[in-house]
Formats: sequence, structure tokens, C-alpha cells
Amino acid sequence: MTRRTFAVALIVCLVTAAAIHAGTVFNMKCQAKRAKDAGTGKTARPCGYESQVTFGGGMFFDQICGYCRVCKKFVYLNWTRANIPQEMKARMRIKVTPRPKPLGEVWDSRTGKVLTIHACPHCKGPFLEIKKRDELKHCPACNKPHFVVDESKPRIAVD
Repeated sequence: MTRRTFAVALIVCLVTAAAIHAGTVFNMKCQAKRAKDAGTGKTARPCGYESQVTFGGGMFFDQICGYCRVCKKFVYLNWTRANIPQEMKARMRIKVTPRPKPLGEVWDSRTGKVLTIHACPHCKGPFLEIKKRDELKHCPACNKPHFVVDESKPRIAVD
């Protein structure tokens, strides 16, 4: 009986913990296949670009994800969540970082969405915010629509 109770308690804890994470790290990979160029007749090698991409933040921080074309990598801007009580910030020695101000916004006439532009934390070049994994379809290296989650690698929950 004790083992059964322990097993049920463990399952409840695992299910609850999995449901309340704030962010997820995905291993993304370009799945483009070999293709023959119609103009030259040459067969191009598949891209094979891989990267870890994190969407969402943690318990005490939030974050913006984007791809910097100048740095050629995924970049992140982090800030401290506003709803953390002051006594908790002091007790846990949390450094308060304000939410970054965007460089501007643009309207995409094809989708009707307003896209936010931020400054890269490394080179200060512009990058567009990627809010969720579904918005990331094209490979940043070869620009083909074959950038998907690599199912052979694990997903990581961040909190």
C-alpha cells in the first residue's frame, strides 16, 4: 500500500511540474533534402543547420527570442518579471532588469501582423521577435521552409 501511495504521489508531482513550466528549449534542424538546381543542373547538398531555440522564460524572468542576421545566431533579451514580491527579490538577491524597449514595429502586409523589432544584445543590429515555435518555419541558414523540431533529441522545460 505504501508503494502504491508513493507511486501515485510521484506521478501527480511529475504531471503537475510538467504542466507549470514557463519556457521550452527545442532542438531545431533544417530537414531540406538534396535538390537539383534547374538553372545549373547541379545537385545542392542539404543544409543541415541545427540550433537550440528557447521560447518563453522562467519563474522570475521573461524573454524575447529572435534571430540576428548579422551575428548569424539566435539571440535572447531577458528581463525580470514584474509580479515578483519585493521581499522575495531581496531574499533571493534577484537582480532587477527592466523589460527592453523595442526599436520599433512594422506591419506585415501579407499576414496583417504587427512585428516588433529589437536590438541584438551583441551587435546592436535589428532582429524580429519570434513569439512561438510555430512562427519559425524557414531555416535561417538556407532560407528554405524545412526548419523543424528534431524529434530525435529531447525537449527541455525551463522554469
